[in-house]
Amino acid sequence: METGQIITFYSYKGGVGRSFALANTAVVLARWGYRVLCVDWDLEAPGLSYYFDEHLASPANAGLLEMIEEARATPGTGELTALRHRTPVRLPEGAHLDLITAGGVGDETYISRLQQVDWEELYEEHDFGATLEAWRDEWMSNYDLVLVDSRTGITDAGGICTAQVPDVLVFAYTANQQNVDGVLDIVDRAMKARDGLPYDRPRLLTVPLLSRFDAQTEYEQGEVWRRRLAEMMEPRLRDWAPRGSSAGELLQRVTIPYFPVWSFGELLPALTESPRNSEQVTYSIASLAALLARRLEDVGLLIENRDSYVETAEQAARQDFEVDVFISHTRVQEPLARTLQRLFLENGVTSWVAGENPRHRAQFADRCRHLVMIVDETGEDLFQNHDTALFLRRSVHTTTERLTFPVVTSSAAIRELPRLAQSLQVFNLEDGTPAQAARAIAARIRRDSPSLRPHSSRSGRYDVYLSYAHADSNWTLVLAENLKRLGLDVFVDEWEMQPGDHWPSRLEAGLSSADAVVAVVSTDWARSDYTLQEYALAAQRAERQQLIPVLIGDVVPPPHVAERNYVDFRDALTPRAYVEQVRQLARAILHLPEDAPLPRSASVVLPDTLF
Repeated sequence: METGQIITFYSYKGGVGRSFALANTAVVLARWGYRVLCVDWDLEAPGLSYYFDEHLASPANAGLLEMIEEARATPGTGELTALRHRTPVRLPEGAHLDLITAGGVGDETYISRLQQVDWEELYEEHDFGATLEAWRDEWMSNYDLVLVDSRTGITDAGGICTAQVPDVLVFAYTANQQNVDGVLDIVDRAMKARDGLPYDRPRLLTVPLLSRFDAQTEYEQGEVWRRRLAEMMEPRLRDWAPRGSSAGELLQRVTIPYFPVWSFGELLPALTESPRNSEQVTYSIASLAALLARRLEDVGLLIENRDSYVETAEQAARQDFEVDVFISHTRVQEPLARTLQRLFLENGVTSWVAGENPRHRAQFADRCRHLVMIVDETGEDLFQNHDTALFLRRSVHTTTERLTFPVVTSSAAIRELPRLAQSLQVFNLEDGTPAQAARAIAARIRRDSPSLRPHSSRSGRYDVYLSYAHADSNWTLVLAENLKRLGLDVFVDEWEMQPGDHWPSRLEAGLSSADAVVAVVSTDWARSDYTLQEYALAAQRAERQQLIPVLIGDVVPPPHVAERNYVDFRDALTPRAYVEQVRQLARAILHLPEDAPLPRSASVVLPDTLF
């Protein structure tokens, strides 16, 4: 993963299986190959280490309490103390993770030392907020996932864990009203506290974790509670739930059923059970682990095909690619595949050709990061279909980007694309040479020339067409990337144009096939005849095409722009303000109310103007 994320596990009451869920989630992630750190922040009632005691590489004589004491004694040294007291945990079969315990709990002075911790004094007199930020940075730089076990109830330490520390808050609860009311109140407090932090943070994402739920013996009562809980938890799911999904469907995927055998002691079923056996508790733990590893993205697949979702999360952690590209081809097109292989090498891209290892295509494809598939007019090829199906299943929106590039020999060959590849972008050799295709694919892989990205072969519509002046290209491409990450289909010419395209007709096709036109209005935009022409054309289509101006820089909007509902980025000078405007724009494009969830929750790229 590019940057780690911090996930707090919280519960309002004890005894709901919070630490059990955290410890076993950590084991699943570590066995998949993720770099995992667990932090026991339940200082008053530490217990996370009990799950790992027999696997500790050495006794944990110090932990979080000692880190806090060091921060009090020497403020400003957070980057030095963040990982000083971690303890390695050695799991079977070579898996491992790290643990920061609550502290030297065997020390008879632990309780008296803990009682001397004054959180308000730490923040006001010892700059603990800056120390905690330094810890966060170090943790996220060294680990893929940091799982924090929080204190229950309403406490200062619990507030730190739920508001300042996490990127994601997993709150565990059981099916009783006291648990539900209490935990939702704390979550609401955390959201408000998060908004008031003096740090740039994205919106806190929350995951309701229904724990120890037993609907087998009392099926009717169980169904009543499922419906009730789905209604109550729906607001906490909005930020990452896929459009069209129900809260009940998601709640089912984030429920840990009750198994009496795991109620005794501090046990790790994740070490012995299969994550694919739905009759075992690790099945539910693995679903949660995959959801967190994949940053709460592409949740529609979790609902529709849970096993594929978990498989791609596991695959993303372990992947160590040997070669850049696997070239899949039919027997007839092997000469063209060899030509592309040579051209790729000239452009600094390594590749394997399917014909080199016909009996082991799947194994070799798995060792390549990207897939190029050559398709001609002769019809579908079974081996190629298998290549594509396997590759897409294992790479769809994983944390490691894996791209598929169809190369067709003619426009007629587009109809012969395997079904799974029909919505992908295509390189048509009628519009260019193999050398141009190789250069464009190599550039896309290296990301050093976005203008050489392939154009789309799909016949459907776009959510939005971006109209902009050339001088605003960099800012607009960042906006396009962010809209795409939020689940919108975006037409921007630098992504869609390919050498050989007829520019005017291609732009007109994109403009006419978009549900909305976003005009990036700047001083340069206002001086461009072409952008003004696009704006006028979109304005004439008002009945069937939405027109949304976006204001940037120091532009003064012309009257024909000012009269419309526009999105104003001129004062969006901080990451938080920029993100809010991007989300506002996405909702306007999709005609969504202000509190409605977007199709996807994702990290945001910031434009150069914010640096």
